[in-house]
Amino acid sequence: MKPVYWLLGLSVVFTGYSLAAEPELEEVIVIGDTVGNLGLKSDQTTGSRLGLSILETPATIEVISNEVMNARGYQRLTQAVESLPGVISGDHPAAPSTFSMRGFSRGQVSVLRDGLWNGPSSMTMRPQNTFNLERVEVLRGPSSVLNGQGAIGSTVNTIAKSAKIGSDFNSDLLLSAGSFDSQQWGVGLGGSFSESVAYRLDISDYASGGFVDRTNLESTNITGSIAWQFSNNMELKLSLDSLKDDAGQYFGTPLIPESAARKPMHSIIKTETGETIDAAMRYKNYNVEDGKAEADQLFVRADYQWNLNDNITLNSSLYRFDADREWINAEGYVYCTQVVDVCQSIGDIQRYYGYFFVFHDQEQWGNRTSLKIDNNWGDMRNRFLAGFEVMDIDFVRSRGFRRNIPPAAGDAVDPYNPVPGLYGPLELRGTSPTDIRTQAFFVEDALDITSAFSLVTALRYETMELTRQNFNAQGTAEASGFKRDYDWWSYRLGAVYKLAPDWSIYSQYSNGKDPVDANIFLVNANQNFDLTEATQWEIGSKKQIGESTEITLAYFNIKRDDITERISQDSATSIGGIDSTGFEVAITQALDQFKWGANAAYVDASFERSTNVLNNAGNTPPNVPDTSAKLWSSYTLKEFPIEVGAGYRFIDDRFGDNANRITFKSYEILDLYAAWVSGNYRFTLRADNLLNEAYVAWSDVFYLGQTDPEFIYANQVMMGAPRSYSATLQIKF
Repeated sequence: MKPVYWLLGLSVVFTGYSLAAEPELEEVIVIGDTVGNLGLKSDQTTGSRLGLSILETPATIEVISNEVMNARGYQRLTQAVESLPGVISGDHPAAPSTFSMRGFSRGQVSVLRDGLWNGPSSMTMRPQNTFNLERVEVLRGPSSVLNGQGAIGSTVNTIAKSAKIGSDFNSDLLLSAGSFDSQQWGVGLGGSFSESVAYRLDISDYASGGFVDRTNLESTNITGSIAWQFSNNMELKLSLDSLKDDAGQYFGTPLIPESAARKPMHSIIKTETGETIDAAMRYKNYNVEDGKAEADQLFVRADYQWNLNDNITLNSSLYRFDADREWINAEGYVYCTQVVDVCQSIGDIQRYYGYFFVFHDQEQWGNRTSLKIDNNWGDMRNRFLAGFEVMDIDFVRSRGFRRNIPPAAGDAVDPYNPVPGLYGPLELRGTSPTDIRTQAFFVEDALDITSAFSLVTALRYETMELTRQNFNAQGTAEASGFKRDYDWWSYRLGAVYKLAPDWSIYSQYSNGKDPVDANIFLVNANQNFDLTEATQWEIGSKKQIGESTEITLAYFNIKRDDITERISQDSATSIGGIDSTGFEVAITQALDQFKWGANAAYVDASFERSTNVLNNAGNTPPNVPDTSAKLWSSYTLKEFPIEVGAGYRFIDDRFGDNANRITFKSYEILDLYAAWVSGNYRFTLRADNLLNEAYVAWSDVFYLGQTDPEFIYANQVMMGAPRSYSATLQIKF
């Protein structure tokens, strides 16, 4: 591991502050907390619906508050979640806001919006603005018992700011500007119309030119809600969440032979084929001028709560989700090493097979209703919940490649001076409607056997009707369509023992279900198999020491069977599964003027062999570092209203492909900031990646190593952002 750089420098700017000014008494409003805490005694909704605190739940649950996200300068969801133990993220525009956790990535990590699932994250997720979020909760390991199929590595639950009955008027303002023409603003208002009616409205906008030419990221998020307590024991909340965005046009930087590179970047990548990244190409964009990765989605819901008495509560959520997504890009880039097929000149970047468009039209509605009972069985407290869930998804995917249109001169570009050109005519490959109807019944229970020992269990039975159709460009049905009914049980068995009121140890065994290729929207007739199963063992400890220190430790093992992975240019097969073992540790401490927090993770993940296939057996899945460590600190000067601090991340070597022939070297990121904090105001100057570390941030196996002369498609990686600066103003009233 390289040396840990720590508080190397500081630049502070403040205006209009007089040392001689008389202090004024004013209400103290917390508007930022860079370090935060682990919130062990706080309630959470992602790991259980029983109202258990994190300390009472037999699972690893992490919470990132809005105050922490704003203070650290996190503008996007991926930045926030990436701060957690062992997590790296990928903002590839084909699959925005995807994560790698506990040895699993893409669709094997579910992302929820206020506890509701909208489809596989690799298909439906979009970049999310943090300003609109109250907090982010992350549950580690399989969670089918809570949310159905699709969550193996972890579940990320984004929880929007919401109306609260009885709240006083409050408002938020955020203004930020920085490198690469980045800018963000957010305005939020909340309060009460009366003792029984409350409201909340938040609007945010983010835009950036990106550190790569012509990336052009944009995102506008509007969230709002009205809560009405129409009797002493009944409340209705109506909410909307509108997101319109463009995920950007940067699809990666091509690999080229080391012999052809002007400035080979040996320190960031190693390949068995002698390829590298050329620093002279680092900021070039090889997409077409009119490329886009846009989405427009609307989420509306009604939440009803009825407290039948002090011990019984009925909750019901009715929702509808609509989304339109469009990608039209030259997505794949390959360096031509020989004159073959569409490569007409050695040294060109060929894009012909990389022209691709896809449209999504998604309509979804659902209802989740549950009854929670909190009572005693003799001397034992018991919290019990039972409920049902129904969901209907109509998803239509239209897509097309460049296949029949003859190659043109503009398909190939100069690596160092690419002329983007335009996409040209759309060539439809086909349309695939998918209809999914699910019904589920679930129960949870937490039984306090003694004041120190409790059993926490959950069970879910689910049925799913899947109708998958495929039509060619002429509208003729293809044989790859099929229908199938699924049904399965999911479970969690957990135990929590309190060694002290502020110290618990726990263990749990749970399972998860998902399709063989981890994406229910793409399953075809040749993947008409039962859902694959993953199981997890986890043990851990959670401890709070006084009011200043919190520590968590977890050890886990996850086994996932019978998965499909790409093994060659144009084929995929069952490779047996993935076995992942590791541990995670996190600690925070708040002293008088100094706060610090740190976390670390170790993951040993590998592909398992199947009966007939040895490909990749023993290899590490892509985007999974063995070790990682992250650290934050802040120091408040007593003489001035100034807070200074730093953040540090270390990510170990990891592989970019299933064959483990491409290695991304370890990297370290150091961030520094200085903030003027006075009353309701916080003005922050930040320097991110201060040492300008060059690194590969993410790879997608479908865009890497595909250089077969008969089908030269894509061979590229997503680079990490270089050094950047920003200034942010936050105001709360």
